[in-house]
Amino acid sequence: MAATNMTVAEYRAENTARLVKLEERQISIFKTLQRIETHIEKINGQVQENKTNLAKIGTVGSIGILVVPVIVSIIMRLV
Repeated sequence: MAATNMTVAEYRAENTARLVKLEERQISIFKTLQRIETHIEKINGQVQENKTNLAKIGTVGSIGILVVPVIVSIIMRLV
């Protein structure tokens, strides 16, 4: 107890007020966590999309590296 002259009722009222504040903070924290989780899900979706796009670019690049020399050599033979 903070003061020696505090009655039991005052002590209970003080602790109840503290608990209410803590519950409000907890609710606020849970709401913030929910917003963060939603944002992370959105970002993870974008990361997955970027990975897919990079794989496509790599595939097209690899095919280009293999096909362009063949096309150039065919053109050179025709000329």
